[in-house]
Amino acid sequence: MPITTANGIDLYYEIHGEGEPLLLIMGLSLSFKSWFRTIPALSKQYKVIVFDNRGVGLSGKPNSPYSIEQMADDAKAVLDAAEVESAHIYGISMGGMIAQRLALKYPERIRSLILGCTTSGGEKHVQPSSEVSMLMLSRASSTATPEELAWATAPILYSQSFIESHRDLIAEDIQRRIEIPILPYAYMLQLQACLSHDTYNEIEQIKTPVLVIHGDEDRLVPYENGVTLVEKIPNAEFLTIKGAGHIYITEANDLVNKRVLEFLSKQ
Repeated sequence: MPITTANGIDLYYEIHGEGEPLLLIMGLSLSFKSWFRTIPALSKQYKVIVFDNRGVGLSGKPNSPYSIEQMADDAKAVLDAAEVESAHIYGISMGGMIAQRLALKYPERIRSLILGCTTSGGEKHVQPSSEVSMLMLSRASSTATPEELAWATAPILYSQSFIESHRDLIAEDIQRRIEIPILPYAYMLQLQACLSHDTYNEIEQIKTPVLVIHGDEDRLVPYENGVTLVEKIPNAEFLTIKGAGHIYITEANDLVNKRVLEFLSKQ
């Protein structure tokens, strides 16, 4: 169980496979375990490094304000601990925000960048509906069990057609999600960090190869935010997942892994 102590907290990480290093950064409230559909495919060709962001899983959970920049420094600390000078970076949702800040602050550590279901924030950020926002905010004060909460948020994380036809896969996701449930205060600290994220006026500075991935039925981080990233980042490639919601790594796992491997092979 490798743990590195950096930025005042313990950070849990794991390494799977061999090859060029690839750092995966997970989203809001989720531990590295939520990459369970991705790791087997990518670790066949790459040295896949996964870790728990501050506030979740087996990493430290300080009860003081978090920022995306602080979590980017945590990600860099994991690269340092793994003795990796530079890596491909793949972040989804909040992890995509962290990946953007990591690429802007430490460009020499980045070989390529994959930004999934995420946003630059700032003046062009397209907000989710008020219904979705209220549900996300109410999670911290809910008295429901972690499993009940997870099912309650499924309609904003998955497309309706996927919920109707693949409840078994969503149930698998939820079981991984609740193995180490996030504490309410840590959830709010991560959420507040997301809400203050803004790279809109900086992301054109990113010079590494970039692939943006977004489901066009994403209710949590609307699809238009992916369009903005592609418009702002020079020469970024865009993969639209037709009919997919926010958790496209479940809804279109095989397709996405194939496209990610194709992108990485060109770098």
